[in-house]
Amino acid sequence: MEIRQLPANEYDKALDLSLDVFIECGRKDFDEEGLETFKNFIYNKQLVNELTFYGAFDGESLIGVIATKNEGKHISLFFIKPSYHGRGIGKQLFKTAILNQPVSEMTVNSSSYAIPIYRKLGFEPVCEEQVMHGMKYTPMKRTNIMNIFYHNKNHPNKLEINHYI
Repeated sequence: MEIRQLPANEYDKALDLSLDVFIECGRKDFDEEGLETFKNFIYNKQLVNELTFYGAFDGESLIGVIATKNEGKHISLFFIKPSYHGRGIGKQLFKTAILNQPVSEMTVNSSSYAIPIYRKLGFEPVCEEQVMHGMKYTPMKRTNIMNIFYHNKNHPNKLEINHYI
């Protein structure tokens, strides 16, 4: 598996994957208005160009994506193909995003399906479930993100990421 930052010419693949997984895994969290809201977001070039995308690949096939905004402070998209769930791909994408855009805290608006996954990554709900424009979500936050880094004893100038998350 390879994880790397995506260039703009690969955004469409990432957005298509996001939509497919959104529909398949998050169905109970949106109605028709919510689906249109999501599509309007992911197909808005101006909004999408404000995101930083990372993709996970199995050979040439894109199998997962994380996209952040505000210099890594908010996760806007985070989707893994269902056939690859439970293999640690999301954790690796998350680590890659924070290694490339270190921040002290990070937020996300989670679907009910993804709450357990975000909890494993150290996020906590900041309020009750919200409903807006046909979509249900729970605002979550992770603080002390930089605490997951440590100094490598053999290479004192190198930061490593803890393997416990």
